[in-house]
Amino acid sequence: MYYKFLRVALLAVLASCNAFSQDSLVIKNRFLERKFTIGDNSFYTSRFQHLLTNKDYSRPGSEEFYFTINGAPASSNGGNGLFKHIKHVLSRQDNGVQRATVQLAGKPGTSAENVVVDLTYEVYDELPVVRKQISITNNTSKPIAIADLEVERLNLVPISSQQTELYTNYGSRFAWRPYHGDHHDAAVFVYHNYAKEGFILGNEAPSILKKTEVYADHNRISIGMTSLTDHYPFKKWIEPGEKFNSPKTFICLVKSQKWEDAFEGHFADFIRTRLGVKLFERKEIPFTFFNTWRPFYTNINDTLVTQLADGLEGTGTDLFIMDAGWENNYGDWEPHPKRFPNGLKPITDHIRKRGMKAGLWMSLGSVDKSSKLYQEHPEWSVYDKNGEPAYLHEEMKNRVTMSLASGYYDYILEKIKRHVRENDLAYIKLDLAIANSAYVLDYSKKGDYKSEGKGYKDRESSYYAIYEKALQLFDDLHKTFPDLLVDCTYEVWGEYYINDYALIEHADYDWLTNYDDDAPVGPINIRQMAFDRSRAIPTATNLIGNQFMDSPYSKYTFLSLASVKPILVGDSRKLPAELKPWYLKWNTWFKMMDQKYQFTRFSYVSDIFQRPTMSNWDGVYKFNKEKQGGRVVLFQERVGGNDADICISACGAGQPVPAFFAGRWEGLGYLQWERVA
Repeated sequence: MYYKFLRVALLAVLASCNAFSQDSLVIKNRFLERKFTIGDNSFYTSRFQHLLTNKDYSRPGSEEFYFTINGAPASSNGGNGLFKHIKHVLSRQDNGVQRATVQLAGKPGTSAENVVVDLTYEVYDELPVVRKQISITNNTSKPIAIADLEVERLNLVPISSQQTELYTNYGSRFAWRPYHGDHHDAAVFVYHNYAKEGFILGNEAPSILKKTEVYADHNRISIGMTSLTDHYPFKKWIEPGEKFNSPKTFICLVKSQKWEDAFEGHFADFIRTRLGVKLFERKEIPFTFFNTWRPFYTNINDTLVTQLADGLEGTGTDLFIMDAGWENNYGDWEPHPKRFPNGLKPITDHIRKRGMKAGLWMSLGSVDKSSKLYQEHPEWSVYDKNGEPAYLHEEMKNRVTMSLASGYYDYILEKIKRHVRENDLAYIKLDLAIANSAYVLDYSKKGDYKSEGKGYKDRESSYYAIYEKALQLFDDLHKTFPDLLVDCTYEVWGEYYINDYALIEHADYDWLTNYDDDAPVGPINIRQMAFDRSRAIPTATNLIGNQFMDSPYSKYTFLSLASVKPILVGDSRKLPAELKPWYLKWNTWFKMMDQKYQFTRFSYVSDIFQRPTMSNWDGVYKFNKEKQGGRVVLFQERVGGNDADICISACGAGQPVPAFFAGRWEGLGYLQWERVA
């Protein structure tokens, strides 16, 4: 009895340290402190302090969050304040996470009556990050429509908005305020260039539905979903008794002399260790992939595929992917009776005998009208504004897009599972548009105009419902096959060169784009894309395809890809005999280094390396500071170019680090670190 009393007393003391009084709540660590004021009819952030600089970024008037309920504005403070505080709970997890959960209830007589909002905040002991999620429960007797959702709506300024710079588009673009972000803004950096501090706004909403705004209205920042008036609107119908959990957001505080380094410190640590990157949950990750697409495209058969697998033996390639061409049609997804008369199992068995794992391409939502599936279930199709079955990916009359938020979900999930199970697949590549096409610019040809029998009530709500089901499908595949690598292409995600946190939290890879140009243009394009994305998105999750492994510049091409992720195409039957041991040597070395240092999870450029061009030095250092090891990648395109002094803050002085060089040279060497005063 004494011990129980003592434990309760200690918990009470802990709670009192965090919640100073009944009218406030505080979450904090050694980096930050966020205070919430609790009024009779309000709940809002009243202090957001950077403890390393002792600056309070908050400004009066924060609404805390915002959304509309059947068109009526709602928040928890100010003129739109329709919610009052009910209770809150503070807890500490064993993994160094502090969590605050706050429950708010809609005020009687307002549009929020019988609507409950739960806010969840997480703070990590080792990071200057606050993560947030909003949950909305409908306790009314009728469905309610939620739109214009801003999970964070704060007045937040690092010192002064007038001297504030913005780094947007994955941290690759400079911008001025006001800024209206789009689907390429998984992270936006707000930086006071004189004080050398600020914050990064992280948005975990999926695909084209994310929206982050900075100072569009005075001192306000908002992180959340698109508006009903945007080209790709967010809308969510919540049925009576249902609860909707929003995508998460996060704010990472920064103190950095260089804006570039802000993405490579605590922010990168958070993405790698706390965000929940699916790929990084794996103990072993294949290094080099081979794909059948070029130069064969859909003209593949069992003989060709087995010969290509034979040609790769002795190269150290880890994964062999059969791309489009194996199927009888889109929809039924059976092996082509003439090209693969004995099915796929003998082929995947042969691939494994050659020392590789097997992967397969499938479309996630595209279906041929001639397929048995479509003949039996045309109602699962997406429909256009004229009430006709629609193919969203491109103009094609004999094909349709099926809605994942229909009975089609169970069908395609079981079809994928069957192929993974029967063919012992290690990887599945899911392709082509499901709600929005990267290639169609007519905004009227997006989304689903017919909702009968589907998990949404109108076109506006079809976007989120479909992307939400895609994320669920990735999770369901991983639940059944924990070791399966799931690749969601940019075509599925709906825009060129798009990757985001929602995708990499549920799928392993995003096939980001393809570059067909031969070296040096193609490899430079790949390094440019890696440079443009790697500040915000882990490079290891981005797949960039279509470079030949049997070209005259294959060594240079491979080393360029090795700075991102090696995915090779080509005719492996024609590989020169001397090239196979070269591939084997490098693949073996890279895999050994990754097993020892996990270097593929790291990518640093700081202000040391510039965006690759045809005339400059470029590179990246992939260094695990915790394990004190990694590698440095250097490229020089212009023959006869100047030497370069490279200063990298990665490890202690005097420690040699493996490096490889490409351009005028190709080879493995060592860089000797020297301390610079």
